[in-house]
Amino acid sequence: MDVKFGLTYQPEEIYDVIIIGAGPAGTSAAIYTARAGLSTLVLYRAEADGALGVTQQIENYPGVPGPISGYELLKIMREQAKSFGAKFVRGKVIATDLSGEIKKVFTIDGREFRGRTVIVASGAMERANKFKGEEELLGRGVSYCGVCDAAFFKDQPVAVIGDDDYGIEEAEFISRFASKVYFVVPTSRIKAPPEVIEGFTKLKNVEVLLRHRVLEIVGDKTVKALKLRDLNEKKEKTLEVNGVFIFLGGTKPSVDFLMGQVEMTEGDCIVVNEEMMTSVPGVFAAGDVLCNEVKQAVVAAAMGCKAALAVDKYLNKKSKITPQW
Repeated sequence: MDVKFGLTYQPEEIYDVIIIGAGPAGTSAAIYTARAGLSTLVLYRAEADGALGVTQQIENYPGVPGPISGYELLKIMREQAKSFGAKFVRGKVIATDLSGEIKKVFTIDGREFRGRTVIVASGAMERANKFKGEEELLGRGVSYCGVCDAAFFKDQPVAVIGDDDYGIEEAEFISRFASKVYFVVPTSRIKAPPEVIEGFTKLKNVEVLLRHRVLEIVGDKTVKALKLRDLNEKKEKTLEVNGVFIFLGGTKPSVDFLMGQVEMTEGDCIVVNEEMMTSVPGVFAAGDVLCNEVKQAVVAAAMGCKAALAVDKYLNKKSKITPQW
Protein backbone atom coordinates (compact mmCIF):
# COMPACT_ATOMS: atom_id res chain seq x y z
CA MET A 1 0.00 0.00 0.00
CA ASP A 2 1.29 3.44 -0.90
CA VAL A 3 -0.73 6.13 0.85
CA LYS A 4 -0.19 9.72 -0.29
CA PHE A 5 -1.53 12.89 1.33
CA GLY A 6 -0.92 16.61 1.03
CA LEU A 7 1.48 16.59 3.93
CA THR A 8 2.43 19.69 5.88
CA TYR A 9 5.05 17.81 7.87
CA GLN A 10 7.76 15.51 6.56
CA PRO A 11 9.06 13.15 9.25
CA GLU A 12 12.72 12.88 10.08
CA GLU A 13 12.61 10.67 13.16
CA ILE A 14 11.66 7.01 12.94
CA TYR A 15 10.28 5.85 16.28
CA ASP A 16 10.71 2.37 17.64
CA VAL A 17 6.99 2.32 18.40
CA ILE A 18 4.01 4.52 17.58
CA ILE A 19 1.06 4.05 19.91
CA ILE A 20 -2.32 5.17 18.60
CA GLY A 21 -4.47 6.14 21.57
CA ALA A 22 -3.68 7.51 25.03
CA GLY A 23 -6.22 5.70 27.18
CA PRO A 24 -5.17 3.15 29.82
CA ALA A 25 -4.02 0.61 27.21
CA GLY A 26 -1.98 3.04 25.14
CA THR A 27 -0.50 4.93 28.08
CA SER A 28 0.42 1.75 29.96
CA ALA A 29 2.10 0.46 26.81
CA ALA A 30 4.05 3.74 26.60
CA ILE A 31 5.27 3.36 30.19
CA TYR A 32 6.72 -0.05 29.38
CA THR A 33 8.18 0.69 25.95
CA ALA A 34 9.77 3.95 27.07
CA ARG A 35 11.18 2.35 30.21
CA ALA A 36 12.67 -0.38 28.01
CA GLY A 37 14.61 2.31 26.15
CA LEU A 38 12.46 2.24 23.02
CA SER A 39 11.73 5.60 21.40
CA THR A 40 7.99 5.96 21.91
CA LEU A 41 5.43 8.28 20.31
CA VAL A 42 1.83 8.35 21.51
CA LEU A 43 -0.78 9.96 19.24
CA TYR A 44 -4.03 10.95 20.92
CA ARG A 45 -7.26 12.63 19.85
CA ALA A 46 -8.18 14.63 22.97
CA GLU A 47 -6.94 15.35 26.48
CA ALA A 48 -9.83 13.40 28.03
CA ASP A 49 -9.42 10.61 25.50
CA GLY A 50 -11.53 7.46 25.37
CA ALA A 51 -13.96 5.89 27.78
CA LEU A 52 -11.77 6.38 30.85
CA GLY A 53 -11.15 10.05 30.09
CA VAL A 54 -14.85 10.88 30.25
CA THR A 55 -15.58 8.80 33.38
CA GLN A 56 -16.58 11.03 36.28
CA GLN A 57 -15.40 8.92 39.19
CA ILE A 58 -12.93 6.04 39.67
CA GLU A 59 -12.49 4.30 43.01
CA ASN A 60 -11.19 0.84 42.12
CA TYR A 61 -7.98 1.38 40.14
CA PRO A 62 -5.21 -0.47 42.01
CA GLY A 63 -2.73 1.76 43.82
CA VAL A 64 -4.69 4.97 43.18
CA PRO A 65 -6.99 5.77 46.13
CA GLY A 66 -10.21 7.32 44.92
CA PRO A 67 -12.45 8.92 44.25
CA ILE A 68 -10.66 10.39 41.23
CA SER A 69 -11.93 11.35 37.80
CA GLY A 70 -10.91 9.28 34.81
CA TYR A 71 -9.28 12.38 33.33
CA GLU A 72 -7.13 12.91 36.43
CA LEU A 73 -6.13 9.24 36.43
CA LEU A 74 -5.09 9.49 32.79
CA LYS A 75 -2.97 12.56 33.56
CA ILE A 76 -1.11 10.64 36.28
CA MET A 77 -0.48 7.73 33.92
CA ARG A 78 0.71 10.00 31.11
CA GLU A 79 3.10 11.89 33.37
CA GLN A 80 4.60 8.56 34.40
CA ALA A 81 5.08 7.58 30.74
CA LYS A 82 6.62 10.98 29.96
CA SER A 83 9.04 10.58 32.88
CA PHE A 84 10.53 7.59 31.07
CA GLY A 85 10.83 9.53 27.81
CA ALA A 86 7.58 8.80 25.97
CA LYS A 87 6.47 11.62 23.68
CA PHE A 88 2.75 12.54 23.50
CA VAL A 89 1.44 14.37 20.43
CA ARG A 90 -2.15 15.44 19.92
CA GLY A 91 -3.50 14.49 16.51
CA LYS A 92 -6.44 12.49 15.20
CA VAL A 93 -5.21 9.53 13.14
CA ILE A 94 -7.08 9.12 9.85
CA ALA A 95 -4.93 6.67 7.87
CA THR A 96 -2.04 4.23 8.09
CA ASP A 97 0.31 2.39 5.77
CA LEU A 98 1.41 -0.79 7.52
CA SER A 99 2.79 -2.63 4.50
CA GLY A 100 6.50 -1.89 4.83
CA GLU A 101 9.15 -2.48 7.43
CA ILE A 102 8.65 1.15 8.48
CA LYS A 103 5.01 1.85 9.32
CA LYS A 104 3.41 5.20 8.45
CA VAL A 105 0.69 6.95 10.44
CA PHE A 106 -1.17 10.02 9.12
CA THR A 107 -3.13 12.59 11.12
CA ILE A 108 -6.03 14.75 10.02
CA ASP A 109 -3.92 17.93 10.00
CA GLY A 110 -1.55 16.60 7.34
CA ARG A 111 1.26 15.18 9.44
CA GLU A 112 3.02 11.86 8.86
CA PHE A 113 4.76 9.82 11.55
CA ARG A 114 6.94 6.75 11.04
CA GLY A 115 7.73 3.84 13.31
CA ARG A 116 9.20 0.35 13.28
CA THR A 117 6.18 -0.95 15.16
CA VAL A 118 2.65 0.23 15.92
CA ILE A 119 0.38 -0.48 18.87
CA VAL A 120 -3.29 0.21 18.12
CA ALA A 121 -4.99 1.25 21.36
CA SER A 122 -7.61 3.63 19.97
CA GLY A 123 -10.54 2.27 21.97
CA ALA A 124 -14.15 1.78 20.96
CA MET A 125 -15.81 5.18 20.69
CA GLU A 126 -17.03 5.33 17.10
CA ARG A 127 -20.69 5.83 16.15
CA ALA A 128 -22.49 2.90 14.56
CA ASN A 129 -25.67 4.80 13.63
CA LYS A 130 -26.05 7.93 11.49
CA PHE A 131 -28.53 10.78 11.80
CA LYS A 132 -31.24 11.21 9.20
CA GLY A 133 -29.79 13.32 6.38
CA GLU A 134 -26.19 12.90 7.56
CA GLU A 135 -24.89 10.68 4.77
CA GLU A 136 -26.88 12.48 2.05
CA LEU A 137 -25.41 15.87 3.03
CA LEU A 138 -21.89 14.76 3.91
CA GLY A 139 -19.49 17.16 2.20
CA ARG A 140 -22.39 19.54 1.48
CA GLY A 141 -22.59 21.10 4.92
CA VAL A 142 -22.06 18.04 7.10
CA SER A 143 -18.48 17.64 8.31
CA TYR A 144 -16.43 15.62 10.79
CA CYS A 145 -13.46 18.02 10.84
CA GLY A 146 -13.51 21.60 12.10
CA VAL A 147 -9.88 22.26 11.19
CA CYS A 148 -10.59 21.13 7.62
CA ASP A 149 -13.90 22.88 6.96
CA ALA A 150 -14.52 25.73 9.43
CA ALA A 151 -13.26 28.40 7.03
CA PHE A 152 -16.00 27.49 4.55
CA PHE A 153 -18.57 28.76 7.06
CA LYS A 154 -17.16 32.23 7.70
CA ASP A 155 -19.86 34.55 9.09
CA GLN A 156 -22.47 31.77 8.87
CA PRO A 157 -24.42 29.93 11.61
CA VAL A 158 -23.48 26.31 12.28
CA ALA A 159 -24.30 23.53 14.73
CA VAL A 160 -21.71 21.36 16.44
CA ILE A 161 -22.94 18.05 17.86
CA GLY A 162 -20.73 16.74 20.64
CA ASP A 163 -20.51 15.92 24.32
CA ASP A 164 -16.83 15.91 25.34
CA ASP A 165 -13.64 17.97 25.28
CA TYR A 166 -12.83 16.83 21.75
CA GLY A 167 -16.12 18.35 20.57
CA ILE A 168 -15.40 21.50 22.57
CA GLU A 169 -11.95 21.90 21.04
CA GLU A 170 -13.38 21.59 17.53
CA ALA A 171 -16.26 23.96 18.36
CA GLU A 172 -13.84 26.57 19.73
CA PHE A 173 -11.90 26.50 16.47
CA ILE A 174 -15.08 26.70 14.40
CA SER A 175 -16.27 29.68 16.48
CA ARG A 176 -13.37 31.73 15.08
CA PHE A 177 -15.08 31.64 11.68
CA ALA A 178 -18.81 31.07 12.21
CA SER A 179 -21.15 33.87 13.18
CA LYS A 180 -22.97 31.56 15.59
CA VAL A 181 -22.17 28.11 16.99
CA TYR A 182 -24.91 25.99 18.56
CA PHE A 183 -23.21 23.29 20.63
CA VAL A 184 -25.78 20.49 20.72
CA VAL A 185 -25.36 17.99 23.56
CA PRO A 186 -27.70 14.96 23.59
CA THR A 187 -27.15 14.33 27.31
CA SER A 188 -27.47 16.44 30.45
CA ARG A 189 -23.77 17.22 30.79
CA ILE A 190 -20.57 17.74 28.81
CA LYS A 191 -17.92 15.11 29.54
CA ALA A 192 -14.96 17.44 29.90
CA PRO A 193 -12.88 19.01 32.69
CA PRO A 194 -14.74 21.89 34.44
CA GLU A 195 -12.11 24.47 33.45
CA VAL A 196 -12.50 23.50 29.77
CA ILE A 197 -16.29 23.84 29.92
CA GLU A 198 -16.08 27.18 31.75
CA GLY A 199 -13.79 28.72 29.15
CA PHE A 200 -15.91 27.41 26.30
CA THR A 201 -19.22 28.72 27.62
CA LYS A 202 -17.77 32.24 27.89
CA LEU A 203 -17.36 32.51 24.11
CA LYS A 204 -19.79 35.19 22.89
CA ASN A 205 -20.97 33.44 19.73
CA VAL A 206 -21.47 30.00 21.33
CA GLU A 207 -24.78 28.71 22.70
CA VAL A 208 -24.82 25.36 24.52
CA LEU A 209 -27.99 23.27 24.17
CA LEU A 210 -28.04 20.46 26.73
CA ARG A 211 -30.44 17.50 26.42
CA HIS A 212 -31.25 18.11 22.75
CA ARG A 213 -31.62 15.02 20.58
CA VAL A 214 -30.95 15.28 16.86
CA LEU A 215 -33.94 14.32 14.72
CA GLU A 216 -32.80 15.27 11.22
CA ILE A 217 -30.26 17.26 9.25
CA VAL A 218 -32.35 19.16 6.71
CA GLY A 219 -31.32 20.29 3.24
CA ASP A 220 -31.40 19.59 -0.48
CA LYS A 221 -28.14 20.46 -2.21
CA THR A 222 -26.68 21.86 1.03
CA VAL A 223 -27.54 21.94 4.72
CA LYS A 224 -30.36 24.32 5.57
CA ALA A 225 -31.35 23.41 9.14
CA LEU A 226 -31.06 21.01 12.04
CA LYS A 227 -34.18 19.55 13.64
CA LEU A 228 -33.93 18.80 17.36
CA ARG A 229 -36.02 17.44 20.19
CA ASP A 230 -35.70 19.53 23.35
CA LEU A 231 -35.88 16.88 26.07
CA ASN A 232 -36.29 19.48 28.80
CA GLU A 233 -39.31 21.24 27.31
CA LYS A 234 -40.43 18.13 25.40
CA LYS A 235 -40.89 19.90 22.10
CA GLU A 236 -39.27 20.05 18.68
CA LYS A 237 -37.22 22.98 17.44
CA THR A 238 -35.42 23.86 14.23
CA LEU A 239 -32.09 25.65 14.01
CA GLU A 240 -31.43 27.47 10.75
CA VAL A 241 -27.78 26.62 10.08
CA ASN A 242 -25.57 26.24 7.03
CA GLY A 243 -23.30 23.60 8.50
CA VAL A 244 -23.43 20.69 10.92
CA PHE A 245 -20.23 19.35 12.50
CA ILE A 246 -20.50 15.98 14.24
CA PHE A 247 -18.10 14.91 17.01
CA LEU A 248 -20.04 12.29 18.95
CA GLY A 249 -18.65 9.00 20.17
CA GLY A 250 -20.19 5.55 20.42
CA THR A 251 -19.22 1.96 21.25
CA LYS A 252 -17.85 0.72 17.92
CA PRO A 253 -14.07 0.05 17.72
CA SER A 254 -12.20 3.11 16.41
CA VAL A 255 -10.27 1.37 13.65
CA ASP A 256 -11.28 3.04 10.36
CA PHE A 257 -7.72 4.36 9.95
CA LEU A 258 -6.44 0.78 9.59
CA MET A 259 -8.18 0.66 6.21
CA GLY A 260 -8.68 -3.11 6.34
CA GLN A 261 -4.95 -3.88 6.59
CA VAL A 262 -5.22 -6.18 9.62
CA GLU A 263 -7.54 -9.10 10.29
CA MET A 264 -10.76 -8.09 12.06
CA THR A 265 -14.03 -9.75 12.96
CA GLU A 266 -17.34 -8.76 11.34
CA GLY A 267 -17.84 -6.32 14.21
CA ASP A 268 -14.53 -4.54 13.44
CA CYS A 269 -12.80 -6.07 16.45
CA ILE A 270 -9.05 -6.55 15.87
CA VAL A 271 -7.82 -10.15 15.96
CA VAL A 272 -4.51 -10.73 17.80
CA ASN A 273 -2.42 -13.73 18.84
CA GLU A 274 -1.31 -14.60 22.37
CA GLU A 275 1.34 -11.86 22.19
CA MET A 276 -1.09 -9.14 21.09
CA MET A 277 0.25 -9.08 17.52
CA THR A 278 -2.19 -8.60 14.66
CA SER A 279 -2.06 -10.39 11.32
CA VAL A 280 0.56 -7.80 10.19
CA PRO A 281 4.05 -8.35 11.66
CA GLY A 282 5.09 -5.43 13.83
CA VAL A 283 1.54 -4.22 14.40
CA PHE A 284 0.02 -4.92 17.82
CA ALA A 285 -3.29 -4.04 19.48
CA ALA A 286 -4.61 -3.66 23.02
CA GLY A 287 -7.66 -2.44 24.91
CA ASP A 288 -11.24 -2.01 23.73
CA VAL A 289 -10.34 -2.44 20.04
CA LEU A 290 -10.21 -6.17 20.87
CA CYS A 291 -13.85 -6.11 22.05
CA ASN A 292 -13.23 -7.84 25.37
CA GLU A 293 -16.24 -8.71 27.47
CA VAL A 294 -14.75 -7.05 30.56
CA LYS A 295 -14.29 -3.33 29.93
CA GLN A 296 -12.24 -2.08 32.87
CA ALA A 297 -9.33 0.36 32.90
CA VAL A 298 -7.10 -2.10 34.73
CA VAL A 299 -7.79 -4.80 32.13
CA ALA A 300 -6.97 -2.43 29.27
CA ALA A 301 -3.79 -1.36 31.08
CA ALA A 302 -2.73 -5.00 31.47
CA MET A 303 -3.21 -5.59 27.73
CA GLY A 304 -1.17 -2.47 26.99
CA CYS A 305 1.61 -3.81 29.19
CA LYS A 306 1.55 -7.17 27.39
CA ALA A 307 1.61 -5.50 23.95
CA ALA A 308 4.58 -3.35 25.02
CA LEU A 309 6.58 -6.34 26.24
CA ALA A 310 5.79 -8.12 22.97
CA VAL A 311 7.05 -5.08 21.02
CA ASP A 312 10.30 -5.23 23.02
CA LYS A 313 10.65 -8.92 22.13
CA TYR A 314 9.91 -8.26 18.45
CA LEU A 315 12.30 -5.33 18.01
CA ASN A 316 15.15 -6.86 20.00
CA LYS A 317 14.64 -10.32 18.49
CA LYS A 318 14.31 -12.02 21.87
CA SER A 319 13.36 -15.67 22.09
CA LYS A 320 10.58 -14.91 24.58
CA ILE A 321 8.89 -12.06 26.37
CA THR A 322 10.88 -10.84 29.36
CA PRO A 323 9.27 -9.03 32.30
CA GLN A 324 10.07 -5.56 33.65
CA TRP A 325 10.14 -4.62 37.31
